[in-house]
Amino acid sequence: MLVKPTQGFWAQHVERWKTSSLSQAQYCKKHQLNAHSLSYHKRKLETQHALVKGTGFIQVPVPPWEPPATLTLHFASGLSLSGIEPNNIDVVKQLAAVLS
Repeated sequence: MLVKPTQGFWAQHVERWKTSSLSQAQYCKKHQLNAHSLSYHKRKLETQHALVKGTGFIQVPVPPWEPPATLTLHFASGLSLSGIEPNNIDVVKQLAAVLS
């Protein structure tokens, strides 16, 4: 059964090649690797590294957004006041006082 080399396999060989004094062709011949595959994975790793390092941003998981629960006041006169949320409670108190 033939096992396909993983990205970690290639990353390790790219790093070893960089620290060797060999050309890519010499390194691949010595380690029985396909030179085109080493070049491909070297470019792929450089691109990934540039994307992560170059932006200065990191990915942050964000929980799903849930809309806040709103309240509605129903007055005896038949009027109703809806859209009451914690950030507008002071205005609601003033309106309730006027409408009561």
